Amino acid sequence: MVIKKFLPKLSSKNIFLAVILSVAIILSFAWLLAPVLADLGIRQVVKSTNPKEFDLVINQLDPWETSISNIVLRKKDTNLSIESLQMQYDPSDLAVGELDSFTIRNMEINIDGKAVLDHALSNSKKDSEDNSSLLQSVCEFLTDPSLKHFRVLGSKISLHWPDFTLPVEFEIKGDYDNGLAMTTFDGSFAEFPFLSQLRFWAQEKDTYADIEIEFTDLNKSGKLRTAFQRFTGFELSEDFSVASGNLVLEGIGRVEGNQFTDLFLEFNGSEIDGVVGGQPLTLSKIIAFLTPHDNGNIDLRSYANIAIPDYAELRGLALDITVRDDSVTLRPSVQLIEILDPLPEVNIQGLSLPVFDLNLSNAEDIPLDKPYDFYFDSLSFRDGSISLNNGGLNLIWYEDQKLLSIKSLPMTAVLTDFNVRFFSLSLDALINPSDPLNPKFNQVITCDKVFLAEDSIVEDLSLTFKPSGQKVVMVDSLSAKIAGVMTEISPANFTVSRIESDTSTYSFEFLNTDIRLGKDKFILEGLSGSILIHSFDPLITGLSNEVSFKKIMIGDLELKNGNLTFEVNEKGEFVINDLKVKAMGGSIEVESAKWEMYSKLLQFQTTIRQVNGQRIADYIEGLDLMIEGNFSGIISFTNYGEVWDFGTGFLQLDPSASAHMKFKQGDLIYGGIQPEDPESKKLKLTAWALEDLKVDAMRVNFKVLDNERQVIVSISGVRETEDQKVELDYKPRFLGGLQDLLTLKKNSPPK
Repeated sequence: MVIKKFLPKLSSKNIFLAVILSVAIILSFAWLLAPVLADLGIRQVVKSTNPKEFDLVINQLDPWETSISNIVLRKKDTNLSIESLQMQYDPSDLAVGELDSFTIRNMEINIDGKAVLDHALSNSKKDSEDNSSLLQSVCEFLTDPSLKHFRVLGSKISLHWPDFTLPVEFEIKGDYDNGLAMTTFDGSFAEFPFLSQLRFWAQEKDTYADIEIEFTDLNKSGKLRTAFQRFTGFELSEDFSVASGNLVLEGIGRVEGNQFTDLFLEFNGSEIDGVVGGQPLTLSKIIAFLTPHDNGNIDLRSYANIAIPDYAELRGLALDITVRDDSVTLRPSVQLIEILDPLPEVNIQGLSLPVFDLNLSNAEDIPLDKPYDFYFDSLSFRDGSISLNNGGLNLIWYEDQKLLSIKSLPMTAVLTDFNVRFFSLSLDALINPSDPLNPKFNQVITCDKVFLAEDSIVEDLSLTFKPSGQKVVMVDSLSAKIAGVMTEISPANFTVSRIESDTSTYSFEFLNTDIRLGKDKFILEGLSGSILIHSFDPLITGLSNEVSFKKIMIGDLELKNGNLTFEVNEKGEFVINDLKVKAMGGSIEVESAKWEMYSKLLQFQTTIRQVNGQRIADYIEGLDLMIEGNFSGIISFTNYGEVWDFGTGFLQLDPSASAHMKFKQGDLIYGGIQPEDPESKKLKLTAWALEDLKVDAMRVNFKVLDNERQVIVSISGVRETEDQKVELDYKPRFLGGLQDLLTLKKNSPPK
């Protein structure tokens, strides 16, 4: 009866409710037991790896989210701790192995660095194969990402060695969608900060990747020195360090099969300061483009602005490197080089350096003894004193002698201080690079043409010299054609130096210099003394420049043991204050002389003492005169428009019992006089007396009148024979200037 009453109550509705309730109860138990079961499962799996310690707390495990905290794992070489691990997902996506997000917070890993390094070295080949598989996995991942968002926040990995630790603090943020995967990896290596981003994306049938890594503060790279030495085996010198700067690396490529192809890398740095080899170095800008080819060849182009404080600055330094199998080709060039004090302050623009071809199989064998060519647009001293344009240099290094041979291609040069321009200028030099300003060998300069100011031309110049320090040049020889006259200064034996206290002033020191002009028409030997030049355009010298010489030969005229003091003033006047020289057996003194260089007017007055009369007579063309005796006097000369003439003055025969003269050209005295003329007999007696005259007195007066010049001669003496005696008092007068006097036959007969 009881059963019968109960059964009717078990209707289909009641059975359905009972099933639902049973499932709910089972799911509730499963929900409550899931973290415990998951905990047991995870521990069982980890236990098989024989950890020293393992622990975790599962906070949440449901169809939409899993949260685990306080994960601790300790093994022989590795200690791992994670504050929290969180996974979020949709139940339907989770069923096919897809996650919406995976987040790790405050992960810390401590690893034995030596063990990691040994493992990396022993598995380098296998890692390469794994990387190839990784590229295939990336391509597959892009078509249907199994993870949408990935985060590792506030985490740290530490590699430990007995003597140091390398900490890596980082954060990873990854976002993945169909056809695009982007991951940022930011942090620091041993407090050395970096920012990076890696992207993979699909485009049509290809997969591409690009990467950007930025090192924001190179100043903090010092602690990586030890780690670099451990991983590379290369020991960095203590003289190498980086004080500041930033560096960015960017790269892009295409994934083809198991490898990257069409790779292109760019390096970009700025404001990098440091020390290399103990020398401070600044890279205000550096950029490099690297293209690795599939066949293993490499092309690199780099550009930089570099400063070596207190020595040089290089702007637009370019270097092209091409690697083809074992062959490497280097092509360097520089847009601008500024060399600084204490070196000679020089600017070089448009410098093209030699092309170097090296063999990687024998990289240490660099052929330095072969010629290398350098080309430049311009080379100039910072003070503007020297400028070279469109030039080139050929260099050869002689290793056994430690000497550098320098030969220049013909170029154009300007010496601003001298207002001089050179065309087809060449240099041939041999120097010791360790002491370039004190060479043992002469350096030779040749030049086709030299323009002084605007109109003076020097041709076929050859100059041999030696630098002696930074501001002194010793000249050994100089030859040139000046205004059509061949000029040779050899031995030159003079120095040109810049005055320290006044950089615009030059000192010329002559030390027994010889000068020859016009195939020995003018010879100067033994020139000594110094000349200070304050300006070359216009020419201005010091107030008192004293020079001396042993001998001057002008044709047959010989001047000996001369010395003079002179200056060139701001008016363009060459002023001689004192000149003394031995000439024609006596001496000549010039107390004052003035040459107006721009008007070409030369004036000077001389005092002549005991000059040999015969030597004076020999300079008068066409004059047959023998005279014994010395002359003294005062006479002035002028030169205007390249024409010499005399001024007012006189010459007088010094008293002497042996004074004598023989004049055999009587026709100059009585020629043109008619025989019946009363003066004819008198003039013939005068001519007879002059043929062998014992001279008592003789004086030559030079007069300059308003419209003419006159030479008045006064001769007194006696000629006596058995048949005849003439006591002569003869005063001929000549009209005309110096040129007329020196060509006496062309002059009118004396009156």
